[in-house]
Amino acid sequence: MIIGIPKETMNHEHRVGLIPSDVARLRRSNADHTILVQAGLGEEIGFSDKMYQEAGAEIVSEARVVWEKAELLVKCKEPLEDEYKYLRKDMILYSFLDLAYSKELAQALVDSKVTSVCGETIPGPKNNYPVLAPMSEVAGKLAAQLVAEYFCTHRGGRGILIGGCAGVPPAKVVVVGGGAVGMNAAKTLVGMGADVWVLDVDVHKVASHPLVVGNQVKLLYATEEGITTAMNGADGVVGAVLVTATQTPKVIKREHLKLMHSGGVIIDVACDLGGCIETIHQTTHDEPTYEVDGILHYGVPNMPGVVARTASICYSNESMPYVLSIANDGWKEMLKMPGALEGLNAYDGKIALKTIADAFSLPYIDPKTLIG
Repeated sequence: MIIGIPKETMNHEHRVGLIPSDVARLRRSNADHTILVQAGLGEEIGFSDKMYQEAGAEIVSEARVVWEKAELLVKCKEPLEDEYKYLRKDMILYSFLDLAYSKELAQALVDSKVTSVCGETIPGPKNNYPVLAPMSEVAGKLAAQLVAEYFCTHRGGRGILIGGCAGVPPAKVVVVGGGAVGMNAAKTLVGMGADVWVLDVDVHKVASHPLVVGNQVKLLYATEEGITTAMNGADGVVGAVLVTATQTPKVIKREHLKLMHSGGVIIDVACDLGGCIETIHQTTHDEPTYEVDGILHYGVPNMPGVVARTASICYSNESMPYVLSIANDGWKEMLKMPGALEGLNAYDGKIALKTIADAFSLPYIDPKTLIG
């Protein structure tokens, strides 16, 4: 099989689809595989073209050639609009997609009839979303760092130190959602000395977390009363609500912003799926923030792209079982792996996720009918 790995084109997206050591694993699995890597793919994060060549890849100068020749194309982030033209029926696309936020991309998958497998929708054998989970960890920890950074005056914040100091209280930060993103953000915020409050609709799910058991965070129901209590006097908010393959519900409304300190900061990790903050919209790493009602909002959809070495190693390693299966056995056999069926997002002009097909009024295909 011809496997292609092009450079990402999203703003400041430096992650790679596969790191060199995993390219070598793929090559060892079948000597007949041809692996095309776009020149400069990992240069910015310490993975040189020479490393990819030594792993068995061929270096190709143009992204167009990688796209056009690849039978299996491995990316990290979703194709952008100027890449839709490369999608075709005889291609298998493996990448994250964030389809719930983009009818245009869903329509492009339908129009091209490409076979699309998405790592973020694979529950895995333990139902713990093995490809998505490390990205959630990265995003949660990075969100905590960003809150601290944007509290600084030169970043537009009100000039507070997140952990406070002797005689001055720490910042109060509300984490909305107690899943992988939220609790990794909370863990990092606690480590920096913040006063951390966590909101979740299912507090029993979060109650056994060490941060809760150890009384290091305050856990409240995400009801109107709980939201009001948590947001009152808050300096920062981390939006960390994720509902896979569905647009994120709006938990924090505009009216809640007035409860925060003026000059406060909101980082919404789920903005790529619509976000859980009513006032959030997507931004870029070049222009990451904007202000609403005196509150700084950060809505970059590809946050892990700037800590790309760490994120790429995680993404590549967790993706490898599925990429190896597709390359060596075919995508239908890959779907038979435990917990992999939901990884199919599109096939032959139909969407394979019912929530997405229904939301965008697009044709649906049940992936169970494809594997017998």
